[in-house]
Amino acid sequence: MYKIIVASHGPMAQGMKESLEFVMGPAENVSALCLDGEGISKFTENAKKLINECTEREILVMVDLLFGSPFNEFSKLAATYDGKMEIISGVSLPALVEAVSCQDDGDSIEIAIPQIKKSATMKTLKEVIEEEDKNDDDE
Repeated sequence: MYKIIVASHGPMAQGMKESLEFVMGPAENVSALCLDGEGISKFTENAKKLINECTEREILVMVDLLFGSPFNEFSKLAATYDGKMEIISGVSLPALVEAVSCQDDGDSIEIAIPQIKKSATMKTLKEVIEEEDKNDDDE
């Protein structure tokens, strides 16, 4: 099993965790970390605490922006982490729900990441209907 950390600029990460818990119930193995007015030093200090408190050997960090401050800080920490840490940018509620579902199933990070990325793909209603029609024709 892996630990999930959602990190963002502003309160987005906490809102994502609250929304996740609204949909799926308590998410005790998911932590939220927000970069706020306390600055990057405090954010990094709190990130280190989360990592050090982690009992799992694998950590999945889901951040808001590729190469944003949360991504950059966790990248630095990943370089020194003794276990396995993966960082995914562009966190969304569907991706977070899938990450928790995979986590609940006992999947490793390697198995979970492709599923998480697929669940985060944006689709229009038209695309969904076309896919369903195509799948109906294949049967």
